[in-house]
Amino acid sequence: MQKILIIGGGIAGLTCAHLLTRNGWEVEIWDKLSHSSPTLIINDVTRYLLQDIWQLETDFWYDFHLLTSRRVAWGNDGGVLSMAEPNAVINGNLLSNRLWTHLLEKYHDQVQFQELSLSIDNLGDLQHEFAWIIDAGGRQSAIAQKLGSGHRYAFGDRCILSQEVQLTNFAQEDIYWIETVPEGWLFLAPLGNKKAILQAMVPLILGETSDLLAILIKQTRYIQNYIAELSASIAIFAAFPQILRPLSGNKHLAVGDAAFSVDPISGDGTGYAMRGAILATSVIDAIASGLTSSDCLQHYTLRLEKAFDAHLQQCLEYYLKGFTSSLWQREIERMQKARKLWNPTKNENFTHTLKDFQLVKLEKSGKIA
Repeated sequence: MQKILIIGGGIAGLTCAHLLTRNGWEVEIWDKLSHSSPTLIINDVTRYLLQDIWQLETDFWYDFHLLTSRRVAWGNDGGVLSMAEPNAVINGNLLSNRLWTHLLEKYHDQVQFQELSLSIDNLGDLQHEFAWIIDAGGRQSAIAQKLGSGHRYAFGDRCILSQEVQLTNFAQEDIYWIETVPEGWLFLAPLGNKKAILQAMVPLILGETSDLLAILIKQTRYIQNYIAELSASIAIFAAFPQILRPLSGNKHLAVGDAAFSVDPISGDGTGYAMRGAILATSVIDAIASGLTSSDCLQHYTLRLEKAFDAHLQQCLEYYLKGFTSSLWQREIERMQKARKLWNPTKNENFTHTLKDFQLVKLEKSGKIA
């Protein structure tokens, strides 16, 4: 067995560990002993993918709150779009802890854990110790960036204000809302027991965050009717898309938010992390089986850059339709300018494809659409 170092014990890192140990690798996971994770909204496609990869029992989800539909009031047309869209509302730490427990139950002899206490200056020494280093440390991680002398491209400067709220008695606890106001958009997702997570996306924070959140709530036409009381604490985190280049190099690659992070408007951050982990581990297995390293890593880059560029295009379409304020126009222009500077890889041919979680060579190359 060869050992792989995974830095980060979130969804992407744990999924990499599960897939690699299943294929015979030894894995060492370095992570903080305690850290906070945001509430996750996981759609059915990602939930089924998690269940399929991890072979989870159906009772794994027993105490997660389930949503059945969403309602969207976007832009100034005054209409509300209602659609059936099943989702599970999950505490990120709880999900990671359960996956970690599941991993140890099946592969306890192949997995080791160590508290993250890494000096970036000593990264080069680790490449002699491990067959691969996987950076799954999140959007703030600089591990892969340092190993590959890379640059992280940021597409805007917006952030999310997040707060738990108490719902009114007539709020429906199986429906979540997305609604725009002039300064941003708000997201309200019930957690059960008349509680909900409220998140507000803004391009700039001016003044006290509690005052700003209260103003945004008052500007809504619908969401304000379902909020009875706000909690005392507000969390703030960066929410603009960003991507690392290069995404991989000699015996190392980035996965999950360390590779690229998406705008919450996509509603599929966990899905991106899962699919990136599948692709990353298939690349490592393929190289170990004898496929050319440069070709496999190039495929990894093309796939992720294509997915990220499609996400950027989606964000621009939503924000151009939803906002006309000067602050949002500046944010949109920053996205467009950064996209030109990043200059994603285009018109390249795929030489590999995934088949049953394995990376295999294509008989004929397939051009990116």
